[in-house]
Amino acid sequence: MSRLRRLGDFFDERTGYRKLLSHALEEPVRGGARWAYVFGSTLVTTFLVQAVTGMALMTSYAPSDKTAWASVHFITFVQAGGWLVRGMHSFGAQAMVILIGLHLLQVAFFGAYRKPREVNWWFGLVLLALTLGFALTGYLLPWDQKGYWATRVATNIAGTVPIVGDATQRLLLGGPEYGSLTLTRFYALHVVVLPALLVGALVAHVALFRKHGVTALAGADLRRVDTFFPKQLAKDLLASLLVLGIVIVLALVEHGAPLDAPADPASDYPARPEWYFLSLFQLLKYFHGPLEIVGTVVLPTLVAIYFVVLPLLDRRPTNAIRGRVGPLAPVVVVAVSVVVLTFAARYADAHDAAFQKDRAKADARSRAANRIALQGIPPEGPLAMMKLDPELRGPELFESRCASCHRLGTRGPKDEAERKAPVLDGWGTESWVLTMIHDPDADAKFGRTPYKGEMPSVDRPPPGEEGTTFKPMPEAEKLAVAAFLASQGDEPGDEIPKDALRRDPARVAMGREIVKGRCTTCHLFEGRGDDSDQGLAPELSHWGSYAWVRAQIENPSTKVTYREKALDADRKGHMPRFDGELRPEEITLLAKWVHDEARRTP
Repeated sequence: MSRLRRLGDFFDERTGYRKLLSHALEEPVRGGARWAYVFGSTLVTTFLVQAVTGMALMTSYAPSDKTAWASVHFITFVQAGGWLVRGMHSFGAQAMVILIGLHLLQVAFFGAYRKPREVNWWFGLVLLALTLGFALTGYLLPWDQKGYWATRVATNIAGTVPIVGDATQRLLLGGPEYGSLTLTRFYALHVVVLPALLVGALVAHVALFRKHGVTALAGADLRRVDTFFPKQLAKDLLASLLVLGIVIVLALVEHGAPLDAPADPASDYPARPEWYFLSLFQLLKYFHGPLEIVGTVVLPTLVAIYFVVLPLLDRRPTNAIRGRVGPLAPVVVVAVSVVVLTFAARYADAHDAAFQKDRAKADARSRAANRIALQGIPPEGPLAMMKLDPELRGPELFESRCASCHRLGTRGPKDEAERKAPVLDGWGTESWVLTMIHDPDADAKFGRTPYKGEMPSVDRPPPGEEGTTFKPMPEAEKLAVAAFLASQGDEPGDEIPKDALRRDPARVAMGREIVKGRCTTCHLFEGRGDDSDQGLAPELSHWGSYAWVRAQIENPSTKVTYREKALDADRKGHMPRFDGELRPEEITLLAKWVHDEARRTP
């Protein structure tokens, strides 16, 4: 007798594992092994994937509103293989939702919910509810914009339930607001409560399945009886490997799971639930005001009740689909409705220009957040990190404070007719200066401001008698002025284009002399000018620099930029001061972003 056999005998004598294994492998499959029976095994496989990857993620995850996003970012972008583990966990969850749905449909069409399998059908419904519970609670854990706002949608729906809705919502949130208590409660549900319930329901489901055996397809040859091993086991293993392979491939192709920007309750976000809840989201579009409860509570409750009582309603003597059209019709209607509503929601979003614009902004914010987080996240959390970054905070400040008058790139008034100030595309560059000194009153320059008509063109004669003696500025001088003024805004580290005029020191020096000699009739330069009391033209020293832009935003009525008369009450439409609305650090961020964005926007 071999050592391996003796070892097997040792454990069999003490555990009886051979009898248990024989009972499992020799289970009869009436009607023969079928691919339709693989869904249960594939579900167990995906659950094991979720358990293994979930435990791996738990080793690096920190559940609080200050650390959750940072820890998920570390897993995704820093930890070796973390992106793959997280990707498998994400796609495994989606596979589990699909498989539990297909499994229930297969059971319904085979009539496997009928007597004496009613209790097992109910356990299947419990497994569906728990699977969706896993999806909902896990969605919030990264504490990013997508999960945060999608969860708000779901919990707000829960809050619409009569009588118990408000209490249920507060119980889930841990209070009236979303925060660390919400996150820890969802985390506890996700890693402790729901797994325990799922394991219990799964064990009961499998035990009852073993008790009653498979339900053969109507019309199958019941004289054919296969054993679970090897035919059905082979099909189950192949199907499970296929599902596992798809999950891994998706994780590899998508390079893990996406991570949106950190959750920001004060932001505007194009909230959408994950695809498996999109049908309910779309359904709510058809019920408004007092009828909203029909979509959030009434219809879902009626569907749930019907699925629960289905085994009690279907007492027909046959498992054939043709003989059970009545009981199965609502099941088909629900399944088709879920698919149609899901695609309708996708289609509506794809053809919603406003949503796509907001989605593009959110995606850009997400990419920026993930990029700057690689440089480190402060102890105050990722939101503090984002508020200190010009590339993230700058556009937000511009849209809230500047975009009602100015346009810069795609940011500006919704209606171009509402723009009241210069277009800032290219502001501070040589090309902007050249077009401005050619036609200061152009629509994109000062044509819509109180300064219209104040500055003459350098190369176009003014109307009237003055035009007869006008001498246009020579081309070389215009180029020199443009080169010099653009150089005033250069900052250390700026990349100056290879073909920039200001790369020629002689031209810059020439422009400086022209500005000092010709432009100071109206302008100040280094605090001096021939007509400084008029106070209508800006200081040209350091024009376009961080410091100049910051001073202009903070208070335009100082000698650093436009001087005292810039804010005269009779000069309507002038640029207001923002030192009373923005914190100093916000003004600095906005100034830096405007300077950089204007120069890189053609």
